[in-house]
Amino acid sequence: MKIVVVGGSGLIGSRVVTMLTRAGHEIVAASRRSGVDAVTGEGLADALTGASVVVDVSNSPSFEDAAVMKFFKASTHNLLAGEVAAGVRHHVALSVVGTERLPRSGYMRAKFAQEKLIKDSAVPYTIVQATQFYEFLDSIADAATHGNAVRVPPVLIQPIAADDVARAVVKIATGTPVNGTVEIGGPEPFHLDGLVQRVLGARDDPREVIADPHARYFGTELDERSLVPGDEAELGEIRFDDWLGRTAHPVQDRNGQPAAVGGARRGRAPLKENEFRIGEVPPGSVLLVGDVAVFSVEGGFCATQARCTHRQGPLNEGTLDGSTVTCPLHGAQFNVWTGAVLRGPARDPLKTYRVTVEGDVGRVDVPIAPAVQGV
Repeated sequence: MKIVVVGGSGLIGSRVVTMLTRAGHEIVAASRRSGVDAVTGEGLADALTGASVVVDVSNSPSFEDAAVMKFFKASTHNLLAGEVAAGVRHHVALSVVGTERLPRSGYMRAKFAQEKLIKDSAVPYTIVQATQFYEFLDSIADAATHGNAVRVPPVLIQPIAADDVARAVVKIATGTPVNGTVEIGGPEPFHLDGLVQRVLGARDDPREVIADPHARYFGTELDERSLVPGDEAELGEIRFDDWLGRTAHPVQDRNGQPAAVGGARRGRAPLKENEFRIGEVPPGSVLLVGDVAVFSVEGGFCATQARCTHRQGPLNEGTLDGSTVTCPLHGAQFNVWTGAVLRGPARDPLKTYRVTVEGDVGRVDVPIAPAVQGV
């Protein structure tokens, strides 16, 4: 079955592409990097030809009120019009729990407008409303920081791991349209201020978290249950403590070394083959480990072969933009999570490798089958 994943190079999209590819589907990872722009309509008709399902997990590059509204209205309108013309049988859109409850937030108003366009269209659909992702808790803290204080409201939140979101989206995309909304959330609720404090503590971040009932979230004040799903929500499996244990890495000190967690550094065992210190790979960077390039992106680690499949350019010397690495020799681009080619002249995908983390040590593990190209 041909499935088009719009936003296929992002945090959720890259995972969805990988899961669907492994399941044997023909996947088009559609994004501006691959020549498909849902906002302008460029490349849409070709991408949608023969598609049975469209999964829209794209997000606006700007959260400014007018810009985010323009993005979701234009992209959704163009997608739905293209799907009608192509005979697409199922439109799946990832949205946010609470869109209808937070009209004072420009972002939530835009997501609500997106949902209305979908509901009013002729294309069978399923809207997946998810709670906040574990992977964005750091960004929430950064956005709420004033000086050395992080001001967040002490409301309930039930965040979910990106892997669980992707699994839910894949299950829905390969099923029957419900012509309605499905809520998904994490397995357990927390108070937002306490949760942010735990994230910062795990990274030995010295900022102070202050519970402020009037602090804003995406531009709006919150009620106690604004961010939690209803009783019928489908819940993910990955618990917060397990996720934090896999992803936490301490803030580096001024000498570029990981700061001591809990006031003291533990003795370090020698690294084994294919192992590395996660403190050596700060977010948005790449590290050469043997013949493998290890990337720290989107709150996690992934690895690919270190050489471009076109002319063997060193990818660890290329540029990394989100989950896209650009070869320094001829400009070929790849998704570092899936290995998929996003831009030529390369034609063959990268080999990808699983990365596991234990404490402050990462290890490049079992090879994953190369991605199947959809574009």
